[in-house]
Amino acid sequence: MMRNGISLSLAFAMIIGLLYSCKKDENGDGNGGAASVAVLGCNTASFSAVAVKQIIFNGTATVPYSGGNGASFSAGSSIPSSGVTGLTATLDQGSLTSGSGNITFKVAGTPSDTGIASFAISFGGQSCSLQLSVTGGGGVQVPAPFNKIYGASNISFDGTWVIIKTSGLPDHKSVYWPTNNALYEAFSGLTFQDSSFRRAPGNLMPQNITLKIPAFPAEASTHAPTPMGVIGVGINGVPFFNQYAAGGTSLSAEMRGFDQWWGHPQMTGMYHYHVEPKYLTTVKATKSSLVGFLLDGFPVYGPLDPDGTTPTNLDAYHGHTHITPEYTSGIYHYHFSATAPYLNGNGFWGSSGTVTQ
Repeated sequence: MMRNGISLSLAFAMIIGLLYSCKKDENGDGNGGAASVAVLGCNTASFSAVAVKQIIFNGTATVPYSGGNGASFSAGSSIPSSGVTGLTATLDQGSLTSGSGNITFKVAGTPSDTGIASFAISFGGQSCSLQLSVTGGGGVQVPAPFNKIYGASNISFDGTWVIIKTSGLPDHKSVYWPTNNALYEAFSGLTFQDSSFRRAPGNLMPQNITLKIPAFPAEASTHAPTPMGVIGVGINGVPFFNQYAAGGTSLSAEMRGFDQWWGHPQMTGMYHYHVEPKYLTTVKATKSSLVGFLLDGFPVYGPLDPDGTTPTNLDAYHGHTHITPEYTSGIYHYHFSATAPYLNGNGFWGSSGTVTQ
């Protein structure tokens, strides 16, 4: 209990993130020193630590309070941490003059070490030390599901966006590799949907593709249509395209040029998948596995749900929400399917990031 009858408690799950920007580990799994945070609160004698469910950057926390005196402080004032340095709490509101209310602030930065980070917060002349228990300081990893992207040349995280760089080259054989490449493999016969294969002109070539994807996606108020060209990326670093051929026409003719793993290059040599990436769903993983992400940050899975059944409740954007192995609290996600729209229907579910090449 604080002086003058003002009591403080923290009845919330603090969501906080830390800055990360480095190359993936040499073994390709990207498992840097993960940070976890627990809120200990101002009155540690009567407060139990709250488990953190998700780590994000610039997390917002709200401190409820009650008592006879109001609280007053300057909006935007910054409070540096002590103990574990490198974090700063920034107050969001102006003043609270009633006997109860909420005081909101953000915490951002990169912690110097593991330990207790304390912030000296004053309310109307009263003081309190907000404490955060930080485990694994000094930078954190890319959000875990994105570490499944094993084919990227570089993945970094700035606290809001996951930045993925890739050459776009497949890690499997194809008739579209130059004939002197070890991954070249002749192909004839039937391809996707029993189409008679007809080789398109040209070979696949390395690209310089950078995707900037929201790390913690949310539904967009307006669902933007997917563009022609790159709309996402597979876990092997190969781009995903939407359900249309050049000019927004049907894929029915173009799919005759899909190779033995159901991909092909476009005119500049960019290899890509419009339909189920067969190599990923049958060799590297399974038909119910995570196979990539779209530009809006939502994950893409193969044509089956985790229980091995075919999804029956996909919406207009070719997705639905439920628990997956990578998202144990559930998330909206897309599925590939054997028929149009193959991956994506009327647009992105979330707000799209960007792609440069």
